[in-house]
Amino acid sequence: MKDLTNKNRALQRAEANQQRLQQLAERYKQAYAIQGALLQLSELASTIADMKDFYPAIHRMVAELLHAKNFYVVLVDPNTQQFSLEYFSDEKDQQVILQVPSEAFSTGLTGYVFQQSKPLLCDQALFEQLVTSGKIQAQGSMPTHWMGIPLCRGKQTIGVMAIQSYDADKRYTEHDVDIFSHIGSHTVTAIDRVRSREILEQTVRERTRQLQQTNAELQKEIKERIAAEQLQSSLYRISELSACSRNMQSFYRDVHQVLSELMYAENCYIALLDSSDHSLSFPFYRDQYTPAAPKRPMGKGFTEYIIRTGTAQLIDGAAALQLEKSGEITRGMVSALQKTRHSTSWLGAPLLLDDEVIGVIALQAYDYQYDYSVHELNILRFVSQHIAVAIQRKLATEQQRKHQEDLERKVFERTREIRQTNLFLRLQVEERKKIEEKLFHEANHDALTGLANRPRFLQLLQQQFRQRKRQSDGKLALLFIDLDRFKAINDNLGHAVGDNYLIKTSQRLQEAVRDHDLVARLGGDEFVVMLTEIHQQMDVEEVADRIIESVRQPVTIEHHQVISGASIGIALYHHDYHCADDMLRDADVAMYQAKSLGSNRFVIFNPDMVDTQLPPERAESKTPKSDALPEAEPGKAVQAG
Repeated sequence: MKDLTNKNRALQRAEANQQRLQQLAERYKQAYAIQGALLQLSELASTIADMKDFYPAIHRMVAELLHAKNFYVVLVDPNTQQFSLEYFSDEKDQQVILQVPSEAFSTGLTGYVFQQSKPLLCDQALFEQLVTSGKIQAQGSMPTHWMGIPLCRGKQTIGVMAIQSYDADKRYTEHDVDIFSHIGSHTVTAIDRVRSREILEQTVRERTRQLQQTNAELQKEIKERIAAEQLQSSLYRISELSACSRNMQSFYRDVHQVLSELMYAENCYIALLDSSDHSLSFPFYRDQYTPAAPKRPMGKGFTEYIIRTGTAQLIDGAAALQLEKSGEITRGMVSALQKTRHSTSWLGAPLLLDDEVIGVIALQAYDYQYDYSVHELNILRFVSQHIAVAIQRKLATEQQRKHQEDLERKVFERTREIRQTNLFLRLQVEERKKIEEKLFHEANHDALTGLANRPRFLQLLQQQFRQRKRQSDGKLALLFIDLDRFKAINDNLGHAVGDNYLIKTSQRLQEAVRDHDLVARLGGDEFVVMLTEIHQQMDVEEVADRIIESVRQPVTIEHHQVISGASIGIALYHHDYHCADDMLRDADVAMYQAKSLGSNRFVIFNPDMVDTQLPPERAESKTPKSDALPEAEPGKAVQAG
């Protein structure tokens, strides 16, 4: 009988041990799932730069752990208390939500959780009870089970994250609430990091767009100035021709050559008016279809129309028909057997002397080979003035000297303008280079501390990775630094003191590392140091000790003595790393391990950290050389594994 009693007691103890082991296994399984979710959440916050991609990724992560086919996130503006629907995925109300204002969430279960600032597990009975009591209003389709948690930034609730089920067999438990709450507690930090990166990238894109717009405007101005210089050069050449040509025929041929460099001038002629008998002569005539025209009396052609109006004209086919209908011109026959070949685009400018028309210079194209523009009309108008001056010089020797002086004066003034324009253009180019250098610096450095920012740091780290792949003997280490109690500094002393402290901390970090090491700010109170040219692990630990000792020293800002500390995660490079983000992630994991063990510590990453969380008593501790902060636990440098 006594043996039977002992056996029963042993069996009871075994059953109790079995139950306790099952409970421990469930707790371990839950901790493992939560840890995996938090690591995945941290990776999402480090890799995604667009909120439109971030929320679906959160949804997929939650759906791997819980029944979360229906998931949504609502944020609340801390100033206006306005509810804003950030993400919504629902199998029943996906289309209906488009017509529902975001403020409607404030009166439902979402608003209730926001007001209570506590997680809520709600079935249909509790839902009907809350509606009956007037605490909430029914919104959308009624779920069979609903679970929501508040999203908190410190002590301030900034929104609600919820999942719901329409399947009676899919119910949530307190175990699910615990998992969902752990995810939600880290979601706010991830949202802030993604939003900061999104704002930074938007700023970079906007500044790049402004730079491109400035560059386009500068290129347009350069083209305009080149065209102006080319025109000025052509006018200068024509002016020279009027003074140095041996005779009028060589002058006309040279002018035609200059015009050919500025525009289409395959068909060109110059007509001079003889006012004594009202006839036209053609001292220069080049046409691909008709020979040089003899002297003839005035008629009603395009040339006579320019002489009558005294203005430059651009006449295409439609304009020619209109002028012919109005009786301004007459287009006839060359002979009874040969029909006149009409131009499809005609350009003419009067040759003016003292506001008196003495002739016309004209260009024309046939069969739509070329269409002249207003720009070319303006060029021809300028050229015609110089041709008229040249003709006057040949006809009146007495006036030639005066026109030569006027020409030299104009050339001098225009040359000075060109020089001033060139000087201004050079200044503009130099200013553009300065703007580009400034934009490059702003895009790659932190605006507050002047340190390299996250994109620049990852770029340099990736370069180091490529170098390590080529040189197997190179060593590399990352120190992920998080300031202790920085939020308390911001909350108690204000953001101005917090910003000033970040600046001083960045200076301390630069003083604590070696000249060839890189210090960067990832955002908030997170910094990272890249150590190169290291020979052994002790070199890394010495740098970490110097950083901890430097940061823990009090600093006076605006009559306040500010005291903080640093938690450092260290990742040592090995060839199993595939990209820079993997090494940065491991340093981040080690930093959180150091932070969980207390202030002023460093932890060297170990692969076991990914699978399980080591208890403090298994971590190898090292004590810095100096004393700890007055209000903190004595500083320890810890290497896990």
